[in-house]
Amino acid sequence: MAESDDALLHFYDAFADDYDLAYGGNWDAAVDRQGAALDALVREVVPGANDVLDCSCGIGTQAIGLAKRGYRVVGSDLSEGAIERARREARRLGAAVDFRVADFRDLGGVPGEFDVVVSCDNAVPHLLDKRDVPRALEQMRAKLRPGGLLVITMRDFGRALTGESAFA
Repeated sequence: MAESDDALLHFYDAFADDYDLAYGGNWDAAVDRQGAALDALVREVVPGANDVLDCSCGIGTQAIGLAKRGYRVVGSDLSEGAIERARREARRLGAAVDFRVADFRDLGGVPGEFDVVVSCDNAVPHLLDKRDVPRALEQMRAKLRPGGLLVITMRDFGRALTGESAFA
């Protein structure tokens, strides 16, 4: 792992207990809202989809939201602190999610294939080495079943500079 990876990992491990505050005290509502939005997209593009891999799940915002809508979800993240928090939140919210520590540049330790792979909330822009983006995308693609859906989202933090929320 590169020095920049170590710094990022340390940041997210330390941030895990406070990550929900980025949603202005409305994290539970964001879980429901984002789960509903992703569910609508999945149902439109891949009717009958059941299995989802959230390969940069953080504290579980999208993974928990989708599990609450009946999907079988595996959530993985590089940060052990985030995964520990995600497990606590899933228990608190009554969502069944299989959480694992894994780097989305190497998803070989995550068993199975999925109808949908998601990477939300700016995980991909953290990849600073130009070789890492294709590697991560290849790993995500390798986890998709034929006809599956890959969803990658990025936050518009420029909105926050104008006083608007960067978080939905």
